[in-house]
Amino acid sequence: MVARLAEYGHNATDNINDAFTNMTLQSWIRLTVIVGGYMLLRPYIMKLSTKFAVKKLEEDAKSQSKEKADPTMTPNEFRGIKEKLYEAQDEVDGSGADWGSNARLRQRQMLKDLLEEEERRRAAENEDADIQEFLED
Repeated sequence: MVARLAEYGHNATDNINDAFTNMTLQSWIRLTVIVGGYMLLRPYIMKLSTKFAVKKLEEDAKSQSKEKADPTMTPNEFRGIKEKLYEAQDEVDGSGADWGSNARLRQRQMLKDLLEEEERRRAAENEDADIQEFLED
């Protein structure tokens, strides 16, 4: 088994060595054009294939969401109740993991701004109280 692997390695090195030593000018130019063309076109091909893959995934997601979307008849409508009972998603407080990082940053910034405004208001009230002390006779 080891002898066979050694033979394969020896054959591979001999073949690669012979391939490069026996190349003509036309073969070198052909190799250069093929490698250069590949290097120039690869980013565009990758971008195009990624675009098509994303489009296909979006279409699959849309088709799956349409299948899982509101059915034509809800169980309550089947029972004869005409009103749809909506889930309590509108009452979510937003503290779950479904918030994105940008939303969390905006929330932190808003809270920070509110605290700063409250501190400014208190400082202004304290200044007014100090001034009122001196104005009273």
